[in-house]
Amino acid sequence: MSVRILFDFDGTLVDSLEAAFKAFRQVGPEFGCAPLSRERLERLRGMHALEVVHALGVPMYRLPQLATRMRRAMRADLMETAPIEGIGEVLETLLQRGHRLGILSSNARASVREYVRRHRLPGLDVVVGGTGLFGKAGALRRQARMQGLEPGCLVYVGDELRDLEAARDARVRFAAVAWGYTPLESLAAAGPDFQCRHPRDLLSIAAGQP
Repeated sequence: MSVRILFDFDGTLVDSLEAAFKAFRQVGPEFGCAPLSRERLERLRGMHALEVVHALGVPMYRLPQLATRMRRAMRADLMETAPIEGIGEVLETLLQRGHRLGILSSNARASVREYVRRHRLPGLDVVVGGTGLFGKAGALRRQARMQGLEPGCLVYVGDELRDLEAARDARVRFAAVAWGYTPLESLAAAGPDFQCRHPRDLLSIAAGQP
């Protein structure tokens, strides 16, 4: 059975944590945030995105502006950051097995498409961008509806608790990866359908193996 697999971008296809850390240290003070140390960053990684926003002291009404400034500040570093090691070969194998691949991200669509082109990531024929930090559930529902997919035939792959919650709200399956922003232990406690400790574990998604 062919499965549509949509990937989150930051932390899932590309290790963007360092670029995001540098960008926040540059942009955060403009929004009244205290300087972010690496030690504090590690403590924040196990939190939900809403908890992180609260801990950093960013008012919700300023969050879209902060996200926009962050993306601009980290774009150059992000474009020069290599994809997750081994992810290209996994994408190629999934493509050869007949599975349809794509990206669904809060990043700007043009930036994601440019990264995919520059780093020659195969098979990512659909790129949905600009979902907003908490708008992925609606975007996933639209993709399932547009593709005419039955429940279980769409899988979202991500590295954050908000990704998992979006998939759950949209009633699609979720694969949690160990190499992104949120530690796999935190994601596992929330009950994902799949847990991937290495990119090659993504191949089990198509076979429906937990």
